Amino acid sequence: MLSLDMVEGSQTLEPMGEVFTLLGVRGDGIASVVDLMAAESLPDVRRRAQWLLKEHASCSVVEVWRDGALVEELGRA
Repeated sequence: MLSLDMVEGSQTLEPMGEVFTLLGVRGDGIASVVDLMAAESLPDVRRRAQWLLKEHASCSVVEVWRDGALVEELGRA
């Protein structure tokens, strides 16, 4: 979720919560899908990762990254 702030006549979008990068990775190690998500909790990010796996059959896992660090990998059930 993003919030819109007005500062001295300019508009900026500020993320609400942590910003995560989700990488849909194929079996050969290539990241074929990239998704950015602002979320308040990791369960929200996990739901999005599961959705990505359903929508992108070529992905075998989704890597969840935050601040340059791998948080977790979610594979197909």
